[in-house]
Amino acid sequence: MNSLLTNQTPLPAIVKPYRDHLGQSHVLVIAKASWRISTDRMAPAEKQVPLHMEPVRLRIGDFELDTAQCEAVRQRLDQQVVWIDHDLMPPKPAFDVIVAGYATAPPKHAEMFIDAGIKIGENTGSIRAHTPRCWQKSWLGYRPRPLSPVVRRVPVSYAFSDWSEGFDIDPGKDGPDVVAYLPWIESLHASAKRRGHARAPAGLGYWPENAAHRRIHAGKYDDEWQKNVSPHLPKSFNPCFFNAAHPDLQLKSAPLPGTAIRLVHLAPQAILDCSFPHLNLSAQGRTAGGEMLVPVSLKPDTLTIEPDEDRFSIVWRALLPAGSAQSAVRTVRLFRS
Repeated sequence: MNSLLTNQTPLPAIVKPYRDHLGQSHVLVIAKASWRISTDRMAPAEKQVPLHMEPVRLRIGDFELDTAQCEAVRQRLDQQVVWIDHDLMPPKPAFDVIVAGYATAPPKHAEMFIDAGIKIGENTGSIRAHTPRCWQKSWLGYRPRPLSPVVRRVPVSYAFSDWSEGFDIDPGKDGPDVVAYLPWIESLHASAKRRGHARAPAGLGYWPENAAHRRIHAGKYDDEWQKNVSPHLPKSFNPCFFNAAHPDLQLKSAPLPGTAIRLVHLAPQAILDCSFPHLNLSAQGRTAGGEMLVPVSLKPDTLTIEPDEDRFSIVWRALLPAGSAQSAVRTVRLFRS
């Protein structure tokens, strides 16, 4: 049975039943709040970003692309890309930092690549965003050839990185007459170099479920699971699967209030500064028998930054024991604490 929510905050929030991979039943509480980057203040309640009940998807053809970029992804313009994930998952073990935006060259300073990144306290994530390039064969072997002298905007999405759902960087794989394009975004880490460019998949945005660093936590879906567990999660499932940020941007814990956040070349302004806000949320359950349970603190576990929208959003989550019969949670009160 679903629990009812008494929301004593102006924030979007929801409660729903949740059964974990160990078979335990819970009441999942989710809340979300949004702030303006430029003012570092909470947006008015009517402008709060709603909870996403399903992923926000974009066609590659709907991104802001220049002529050379459109040509490089001509065969993929109708491909759907998850831009922002849905919010209906349980608490995440790590703290996700996700940028839904573009690497952006400073005005009047467009070059063949843009170095962009984010810094949160002592944690950083960085990429190099290139103009479209393809492999060109020469007597020295294959070398990257730029298709445009400058680049101004590059989406920081997995769809433009080096992996199966992005770009295949191996020249000649599909035949000598097939043009092989290089990824648009690459890691700046010098430890992952091959043929003069980075091999490690790079990106500051959301990563899908079949990305390698998420897939390893999915568990085993074998015959035993099919016969005895399906449709529930296997016991070998690891909740780290729910973390959808790039590994560089999965923090061990949420930033402390006041922690400085700096965005570099991720908006028309070369540098944007803001700070992690101070907001504590708690949830208190009431059972069918009328007992008020001990309040539980919600933990922030996802920061989504949308530089073009001048906003960032944080999602808080908590699990309450569902109980049964007279101890079953029937109502949940959400409040600032």
